[in-house]
Amino acid sequence: MSAKDVARFTSEEERALRDTSVAGEAPLCPRCTVRMTHRAIGGGSFGLGYHRQREWLLCPSCKRSVMFDRKRGTRL
Repeated sequence: MSAKDVARFTSEEERALRDTSVAGEAPLCPRCTVRMTHRAIGGGSFGLGYHRQREWLLCPSCKRSVMFDRKRGTRL
């Protein structure tokens, strides 16, 4: 089974997408090289003293996506 047959991005692909996005560049899907759609997702509890900045990257072609916490640089 090749990487193109797997539904999820690999850890390396997710890391590269996150790094590209945080650098302010437009990330391309590593599987089909289409520009990914970006969605910012707010969240967290304001009463608990934290607020997350989540980012969701979606490929309009193959429908794969990755979501991560922008500030922490971790996948959700």
